[in-house]
Amino acid sequence: MLKRVLSVFRWPDAIRPMTAALVLSVLLLATAQASAALANQNKRGLRAFTIDGVLRLVEDEIDMGTAALILSRDWGTTQTLHSYRGRIDDMAEEILKTLREKRLPVDYRALPVINAYLFEEMGFRAVETADDPEDLFLHVVLDRKRGYCLSLSILYLAIAERLGLPMFGVVVPGHFFVRYDDGRQQFNVETTSKGAIVPDSHYIEKFKPPTRPLSLYMKNLTQRQTLGCFFNNLGNSYSQVGMLDEAFAALERAVQLAPQLAEARTNLGNMYLRRKMHHRALAEYEQAMALLGQDVITLNNMGTAYLELKDYQKAESSLRAALNIDGEYVEAWRNLGLVYLAQGETEKAVTQVKTAISIKPREADGYLLLGQIYRQADQMDAAQQQFEMALTMDDALVEARMGLGAIQLERGATQQAIAQFQAVLTCSPVNALAYFGMAQAYHAQGQTEEEIRAYEQALRIEPGMTAALQNLGNAQMRMERFEKAADLYERAIESDPGNAALYYNLGVALARLNRHDAAVETFQKAIVLEPRNGAAYNGMAISYYRLEDYAQAYAAAVKAKSLGVEVQDALLQNKR
Repeated sequence: MLKRVLSVFRWPDAIRPMTAALVLSVLLLATAQASAALANQNKRGLRAFTIDGVLRLVEDEIDMGTAALILSRDWGTTQTLHSYRGRIDDMAEEILKTLREKRLPVDYRALPVINAYLFEEMGFRAVETADDPEDLFLHVVLDRKRGYCLSLSILYLAIAERLGLPMFGVVVPGHFFVRYDDGRQQFNVETTSKGAIVPDSHYIEKFKPPTRPLSLYMKNLTQRQTLGCFFNNLGNSYSQVGMLDEAFAALERAVQLAPQLAEARTNLGNMYLRRKMHHRALAEYEQAMALLGQDVITLNNMGTAYLELKDYQKAESSLRAALNIDGEYVEAWRNLGLVYLAQGETEKAVTQVKTAISIKPREADGYLLLGQIYRQADQMDAAQQQFEMALTMDDALVEARMGLGAIQLERGATQQAIAQFQAVLTCSPVNALAYFGMAQAYHAQGQTEEEIRAYEQALRIEPGMTAALQNLGNAQMRMERFEKAADLYERAIESDPGNAALYYNLGVALARLNRHDAAVETFQKAIVLEPRNGAAYNGMAISYYRLEDYAQAYAAAVKAKSLGVEVQDALLQNKR
């Protein structure tokens, strides 16, 4: 056991000791002041209520804990911002209390105390995978006592700013940690390893951060840059839950706050790609590579953008460049297959996808893509085999079941098709395409009412699905519900105003409702979009005839006949 050494203290003659009562009152006052004197207590950032308000502040006035909790509030919490911030304040005060008891200064020697408190006494821990979007948010970290690299680091920084410690966020590709740096002493704190002190060499060797001058990697981040990293992950969290507009806004903010963060550039590029803004996507990818150098993921994404632009030469060049960096990057092999498929080179497409499968033979996505290629090439037996192989690895793979359902539908095996679509809906109850497929199967069986119900279900999920609106209109026409049919065709036209067939169908519905003036006008719109639409000329001839405009009926009928449409004799007998 270590012995305690008691030193003898003698009062200097010029100083008289205080009375016991006075000593006690001074100690109580000092304790109260220490408890209240958190280092961030005068920051203007504590009074910010919106993230825009936070970002209007100068760097030194930003309070990281408050900023993170504002973003938690925007995500949705059951408690108030002040409630959670009070918990962080309490944690900081407990750490200060321990430092006083141990007579330790508030400098790098506080790090073991913080670590012991957070990870041993309080039980905070790192999650194994960052696949739950909730784990990003500070309120969730506090409630569940868990987080991943960025979210645990945000908590650590929030406590450090209350203690007055000079600590900074640090980012490397795919990872985030914190660093103590007072200008003399520097320590990297790994929050996913219970606050272990880790040398720079570990991060350089494991994460291989680029050393380009403009890069943020391995540098002490400003408050804004740290928030930029947070917004990058926030964008991914919103994307995971399908809130794409919020994801886009968060990633735009990430690039604004940390323009030198390559991941934010890449992720914003991906959002542009989802919005079919291909050139904006490519610009972000170029910026990312200016920071990262030749990066396999970014090159693959560029290949996808060029593929969608039908610039097949640049698509192939980007994907080949990705594979030159990592010949086992299966996404690039699959996308290369799609490049060849788009150019009608089925055999080359199959070869690329089979290469991907040889690299990861237990990954269902390769077999799924190969099945889709075979189906597009009208090789149905081979397609079915690949879809079935994919399902042996992932029984809930919706796209494979949809592929099998489509094959069964094309073969006329409608009951088997319905079974596949029903299996899809078991896994994915809001899959509009599965309801659409079932409707087509019911149509083939002549079950019009079941067909109508299935189309209606599809439209509840995707109200603007043009094909479902059109086919449902057709079904209502067969049931002689012409008003309903006309309404459906009009809705379909709103979604696809350049579709001549929709105007023709609407014209027929209007004619059956004896609204021949409107029918003629609608048939004329179909003809403008498709000048050789003989059926529209024939429909127009019939409506003109009903309107007793026989000359116009005759002219339209003659045109319809010249386009190969069988025309009623009555329409050709009166030229007046």
